[in-house]
Amino acid sequence: MTDDTAIAALLAAGQTGFSNALFTHYAESGLTPSEFVVYSFLTYWTQTHTAAPVLDDLAKQIGMPKRDVYAIISSLIQKSAIRLVTQPDAQGKSSDRYDVSPLIARVLTLAPATTKPAPDASDVFSAIEIEFGRPLSPIEQQTIGGWLNEDHYDPDLIRLALREAVLNQAYSLRYMDRILLNWERRHLTTVAQVQADEQRRNQI
Repeated sequence: MTDDTAIAALLAAGQTGFSNALFTHYAESGLTPSEFVVYSFLTYWTQTHTAAPVLDDLAKQIGMPKRDVYAIISSLIQKSAIRLVTQPDAQGKSSDRYDVSPLIARVLTLAPATTKPAPDASDVFSAIEIEFGRPLSPIEQQTIGGWLNEDHYDPDLIRLALREAVLNQAYSLRYMDRILLNWERRHLTTVAQVQADEQRRNQI
């Protein structure tokens, strides 16, 4: 390949705009190296596409297990580095995309974020996707992230709710959410407590 051909190929590939503030204040961003890599790829994606990426494709492009990408995106949302927005496309249909501007706004004011994602989050995302037999949508990813990071549900409890949903052939996060809320109202916060409650009910 000649120099001219190489330059032409480089120009044809395009460029991604990236704020220098993200590098200058990386230490204050509160992101781990892996989170910063995923954030960088999401930045590229938002500048070259109109909708959120399919995580299978994103994971392959990054060279990272998909379940790790799920967990990292959930953490980025929790840390207010990105947010999920819905907007109409050219045909007037709603589509989801990731807005990467919140992190830039924060580092410009030097406000650190130290919230860490819930443990075992990646396994929860993967387990639900496997049982549902399809990739999770961005909205579904956000819902699961909310269970882990905002509601602070035990990952094992979410897996138990998934099992209950599958046994009832209800492949829906809404159904799982009703199960989790029912347990929460009854102050059942661990798998052991749920199982003990079921045993007690069966003995009545």
